[in-house]
Amino acid sequence: MKIQLKIVAALLVASLPMLANADFTQGKAAMMSGDYRTAMVEFKPLADSGDVKSQYIMGVLYDDGLGVPRDYKMAAMWYTKAAEQGEINSQYDLGVMYTKGEGVEKDAEKSVMWYRKAAEQGFPPAQFALADMYMKGWGVEQSPVEAAVWFEKAAKLKNYKSQLMLGILYLEGNGVKKDEQKAAYWIKQSAEQGHYKAQYTMGMMYKEGVGVKQSPILAYALLDVATREGHGEASKIKKEIELDLEQKQLEEAKKLAGTWQAGKPITIPAV
Repeated sequence: MKIQLKIVAALLVASLPMLANADFTQGKAAMMSGDYRTAMVEFKPLADSGDVKSQYIMGVLYDDGLGVPRDYKMAAMWYTKAAEQGEINSQYDLGVMYTKGEGVEKDAEKSVMWYRKAAEQGFPPAQFALADMYMKGWGVEQSPVEAAVWFEKAAKLKNYKSQLMLGILYLEGNGVKKDEQKAAYWIKQSAEQGHYKAQYTMGMMYKEGVGVKQSPILAYALLDVATREGHGEASKIKKEIELDLEQKQLEEAKKLAGTWQAGKPITIPAV
């Protein structure tokens, strides 16, 4: 999945408007057909000449070993060249490499620096990553307040992980004033995007009536779809709820759950 997402990002970058260039066009066509060796041949001279999009794509090819043996050092080199020109995907990926110590020495402060550069350009994955660094106090002074700011920015751009995390902060009153209704709002947004952890959390909220009107039917349905993603606790709680449901309620809950697919967008009806 990680490799596929990077290829998609690289193709999106390759599709951005630019001056006509036969080598770039051929490189893009090779990428789309999965001929990464040819893509490397076409993009390398362009990257060497300073073309930022080609530099990012070179980073992806080396990062994931596409058309060449995987080489994190080479990937980091190309990401750095593109990141220094303001390319947001490269800035984010470079932040990840400094977090993990892939191709570069692990350096949390440099991770924060590159995440911030991409985050300030409105890149949701970088905003989430920066918020996470603030939550953990890695490379920056720990601050749930600052984390909440960045989680909210990404949440508003439909980053499902940030929506869940922001909801949890509101649920706990951590970095923000406790507000169960706001918690439910954001966690619901994440759950409806298919995030099974949010679906589990939302199921528990409907079970207990936290931030929402209590509904064992919705609780059961949400826990059911979360269970399909392998959430063990969801399976346990679902069985407990089932024992308390009347036959008609259970049939309604199962019917609703049956309309939802694991990992796919869902619609949680109002109660």
